[in-house]
Amino acid sequence: VDAKPKMMAKRDTVSNQLDRVFEVYKRYQENLAVDSLAWATQDSLNIVDLKRTALLRLTQQQWNFLIASYHEREFADSLRRVQLADEPRLDEVLLQEAWSIGTQLLNVGILDIQLDSIYTDEISIRRDDESIVVRKNKANLFGLDEAFVFAQDRYTSMFADDPQRAKLGAAFFRAIFQHSLSFMRAETYREWRRKEERISPTRGMVPAASVIVNNGEIVTEEIKRRLDSLGREQQERSGNQLQWKVALGQFTLALATLLIFFLYLFVLRRRVFDNNKHILLIALLFIGIIGSFAIAIRYPWAGMYAVPVAVIPLMMTVMFDSRVALFGLWTLAFIGGHFLNYDFEYTFATIFAGTLGIFSVRDIKNRGQIFLSAAAVAIGYAVVLGASWLLYDVPIELWSNDFGRAMINAAQVIVVVPLLWVFERAFDITTDLTLLELSDTNRPLLKELSLRAPGTFNHTLQVANLAEAAADAIGANALLARVGALYHDVGKMIKPEYFVENQRAGGNPHDHLKPRMSALIIASHVKEGLEIGKNYNLPNRVLEFIPMHHGTSLIEYFYRKAQADNTDEQSDVLESEFRYPGPRPNSREAGILMLADSVEAASRSISEPTHKRLESMVEGIFKSRVNDGQLDETDLTFNDLYKIKETFLEMLLGIHHGRVKYPGQAEAEAAAELEAEEEVPVVEVRPPDIEGGGDGQAEQITPE
Repeated sequence: VDAKPKMMAKRDTVSNQLDRVFEVYKRYQENLAVDSLAWATQDSLNIVDLKRTALLRLTQQQWNFLIASYHEREFADSLRRVQLADEPRLDEVLLQEAWSIGTQLLNVGILDIQLDSIYTDEISIRRDDESIVVRKNKANLFGLDEAFVFAQDRYTSMFADDPQRAKLGAAFFRAIFQHSLSFMRAETYREWRRKEERISPTRGMVPAASVIVNNGEIVTEEIKRRLDSLGREQQERSGNQLQWKVALGQFTLALATLLIFFLYLFVLRRRVFDNNKHILLIALLFIGIIGSFAIAIRYPWAGMYAVPVAVIPLMMTVMFDSRVALFGLWTLAFIGGHFLNYDFEYTFATIFAGTLGIFSVRDIKNRGQIFLSAAAVAIGYAVVLGASWLLYDVPIELWSNDFGRAMINAAQVIVVVPLLWVFERAFDITTDLTLLELSDTNRPLLKELSLRAPGTFNHTLQVANLAEAAADAIGANALLARVGALYHDVGKMIKPEYFVENQRAGGNPHDHLKPRMSALIIASHVKEGLEIGKNYNLPNRVLEFIPMHHGTSLIEYFYRKAQADNTDEQSDVLESEFRYPGPRPNSREAGILMLADSVEAASRSISEPTHKRLESMVEGIFKSRVNDGQLDETDLTFNDLYKIKETFLEMLLGIHHGRVKYPGQAEAEAAAELEAEEEVPVVEVRPPDIEGGGDGQAEQITPE
């Protein structure tokens, strides 16, 4: 195509059309100046017709911008016109630049189609007379889009501070643009068919049952071509049937593996299986990893080893327990192995590394321990992958890729910390990490308890020690038992003076109350404790200990006192009015707290706590709670109760151990006791069951 003369003709046409538009516009302004409105109107219509038929296609905004530039030049004051006289008009500048860009591109070659629509790297260029054929690389030519982008970039750099002029310049280029190369569609298709006919249909044919490549043989270009041909042939023969078969098979294997895990939960972890929130959480975690598997399979550059499988069992260990986490790890490892066509190396590496991570957080003490878990996971992957490299002589490039992805997997373990924080609050899960934070006695709620009810706070610490030791002795959650004990009596802050451990000598407010009212006040600390705990955002797992540490037990002291005060033989004292609202303990830790609370309070009332007296007291409390049915829902066995009793007795003997008397101390204590007996003879009467934490009141009776 003779492009340059055509582009020159277009340039001249655009220039002449613009001159005509500006000439009519100038006459229009002059007619307005002399109030020749009829002629001005006719000029305005002529301008509209000229713009509509112009080769230059502009928006109304661009026409206004171009005419405004001309108006400033022609109708400015005389001094400004003198300044602009030596400068070319804006349209002349833009048109000249369009011509310059166009001629540069013509020297290279401009196709009349988009460059990316051509799939070959080499193009044959034929002159009009078809006597000369030149071959050029496609990369050395411009297509339509490339030419327009090139021109736009030139104008953008030329008018960096004025984007409006840059867009206007691109429109000028499009107006005069002329391609230099035309795509010969029919001739090209004829050439394709001619070359296709020259291709031998038997070239590279592989006979049936022949070996394409042997083990250890170097893959040459010819062998690679045969392997690629085999893959294409298999795909063509199977078609879409292969895809849905593979997808269905993978789905079936994944479903069967997940079924084993959920059957385990159903049979051996019903507390997890029956909790809909826990099942939803586990499902979301599994879906996230299985979805990552699908991405890694679809995009091999991502790699299966980079999928953060280790994150899931670590989170499940902290949120549930190590056995649930171990089964979850095996489930994900087997599913990943299924997706890799039963890849045992990946499955075993995932199980080994994940198991090390699980046991590294089994007794987690702080959130920083997660970093050590990441190191354990990395070591696990390194051991298995290193052994595979030694055993199977894996190519170093393939091994290094898998190893690098495995290290990325291990590094992602640190996301367990923020994820735990999110899931704990979203799914109402209380982990050992949260319990460790709550066990700090400097927390605001425990600080307030120590200031408002110091006697109760001291009682709480002793109960926490007893409960923790007993839970550890029978394999229960010692940390949960301790934290539950620390917060079980926070309700006593409201009326601390009504509980004996906070009372001082000289007065007991219950002396002026009826037994029923006293019992109501004593029992109210449970409800008030729940309200306080909720206000301080205590987890539900800890809040449960507040009502359960008394269960539905009897406030026996005031019940017996009400019976003694009842002179009306026709009206009975209802036992239900003197029982705590409950519920009864439903876990081993809550049952331990109930026993520890009662035992610690009762031990304070023994004047000389010898081994025999303490043992008799502990035995009596245990028997009372069992006979009252308070421990029926706790799963505590008789063997557990025996171990708890022995633990309590050992610790109480340590707390109430005898001390050496200093010289003169024995005589002084004897004299004080004799003086007290002379003033007021006192007989102490205790009910058979002492309510925990001073809820029961030891009665002081003066003989008449």
